[in-house]
Amino acid sequence: MPIRAVLFDFGHTLVDFQRTEEALREAYEQIRARIEAVAYMEVHELLDLVERVAGGVDSLVEASYVERRMEELDIVELFRESLAGIGFVLPDDVLEHIVVLDHSAYSNSMHVDDETLDTLRALRFGGLRLGIVSNMTLRADLMRQDLDRLGIGPLVDATAFSSETGVRKPDPRMFHTALERVGAGAADSVFVGDRLLDDVVGAREVGMRTVLTHRFRQEEDSDITPDALIKSLEELPAIVAAWSEET
Repeated sequence: MPIRAVLFDFGHTLVDFQRTEEALREAYEQIRARIEAVAYMEVHELLDLVERVAGGVDSLVEASYVERRMEELDIVELFRESLAGIGFVLPDDVLEHIVVLDHSAYSNSMHVDDETLDTLRALRFGGLRLGIVSNMTLRADLMRQDLDRLGIGPLVDATAFSSETGVRKPDPRMFHTALERVGAGAADSVFVGDRLLDDVVGAREVGMRTVLTHRFRQEEDSDITPDALIKSLEELPAIVAAWSEET
C-alpha cells in the first residue's frame, strides 16, 4: 500500500518552544492578581511566585519523565499541589483559570517558521492525511487553540495529546489513537519525531515507518536506527514520496 498518512511529534519536531521570561512574568502578574482577589491577602513577590508555582509544577513533570512514568499527570492537580504548598487552597474554578493563564506563557512563546508550514502544505497537497501525537501535560484544548493560531491546525486532520489519552509515548495506545483519528493504518503511515525511544521505537513497535529529525535535538544510539534521518523538514516530502513508489 502507498503511504497514506504522516504523523508528527510536536515539541522539537514541528515547533521548538519554551516559555520566555517575559511571557512567564506577564502570565504570573495575572495569576497573582487572581489569587489575591480570591484569597483576600497579598501574594508573594512575583519572582517568588513564579519560582514556587511554575517551578514547582515543572519539577513534578520533569521528575515523572526521569522516572519514565507512562501515565500522564493532571495539570490542574499539579497546580493544586504547588499552590497548597505555599498556603493557597483555591476552588476548582480558580485553579482552572490559573491553568489557562499559565498556559498563555507557552502560547506567547510559540512560533512556527515557514519551513514547517510549507512542508505540511506539500504533504497535504500530495493527498496525505496528517496528524500530531505529542507527550504534553498541557491541556489538549488549549494546545489545539495554539495550533490554530500558529496556522498548523488547519493543516492537520487529527491530534492526540497525552493529557487527554492519559498515557505517554511510547505506549502504543497513543499511536493507535492518532491512527484511528486520521483514518489510516500503521502499515501505510509514517511517524516523524525527535526522540529515539518515544518516537522511533514507539512508532516502529506498532508497525509504522519512522523518521528521526535532528533539526532541534540530536539524539543518537547505535542500537536504534530510524528508517530515515533528516536535518530539515523540507527533506520529508521526497522521502515519503519515494517510499510510496517502492510499495
